[in-house]
Amino acid sequence: MFKKIKAIWELTRLEHGIIYALGVLLSLIIAYKRLPGWEITVAGMLGAILAEMGAFALNDYFDVEVDKLNNRVDRPIIRGDISKSEAMLIFIVTSLLSLVFISYLGWGAVIVVIFLIVFSALYNYKLKEYGIWGNIFISFTMASPFLFGSVLFASSGVLIVLSIIAFLIGLGREIMKGIMDVKGDALRDVKTVARTMGETKAKYIAVILYVAGGILTPIPYLFKLNDTAFYHDPIYAVFAFAADVVLCYVCYSLLRSHDIKTIGRMRKVTLIGMVLALAAFFFGALF
Repeated sequence: MFKKIKAIWELTRLEHGIIYALGVLLSLIIAYKRLPGWEITVAGMLGAILAEMGAFALNDYFDVEVDKLNNRVDRPIIRGDISKSEAMLIFIVTSLLSLVFISYLGWGAVIVVIFLIVFSALYNYKLKEYGIWGNIFISFTMASPFLFGSVLFASSGVLIVLSIIAFLIGLGREIMKGIMDVKGDALRDVKTVARTMGETKAKYIAVILYVAGGILTPIPYLFKLNDTAFYHDPIYAVFAFAADVVLCYVCYSLLRSHDIKTIGRMRKVTLIGMVLALAAFFFGALF
């Protein structure tokens, strides 16, 4: 039983779903300028988690041959812990449940999530073969929780800044993934930045994106925008600075090493930076 649960976690990359859920929570807190009601909070967070689970399950469903070539034994389908049919079933069930929970936030929210589910399916089936455009879509989904809150609940300059940061960091991570999967991507002729421009240039582009994301983090602290909660807030400053330190470490490591293992490790480290950035906005909004 535990083995199956672990396999489902790995298939759906549930840690990403938790980050998406925190993004929705943060978006709601900034929009409402307080903790919203528990019904809206739980519905929004569960909807985000379930939508993310379905997207990654479908990703592994379509990527079986690529993952075999790349010897991705970290993928449960490749190890035989989950079948392709089970992965498809998980996609269908989690996507439908996501819509059920998101419906508590209104029809506007449902339309946004339907759009994301449909384009996620298109991405996994075909769009990812177009390289950078697929990367852009995935990065957009990472920014979507914050755009979601800005559009549906409040016109927030802080949420717009946060969504841009999430987009830039997400795009950098996707380009790094392309470097790691060059051999497998050749099987499907996926035109990633790494395959079309070379792995070295792809690495430098990822660094530029991380630097750009880091440069934006001081904006809510330095400028009032239309939300003064973060203006000259020391709590926000501490966590934002910590996030930037992590990004600087990632950039430094990428610039001094061409090793694929280093690139894979640094891609995971960027998740720490993302969590710290979320913490900066979360605590800045509440305190």
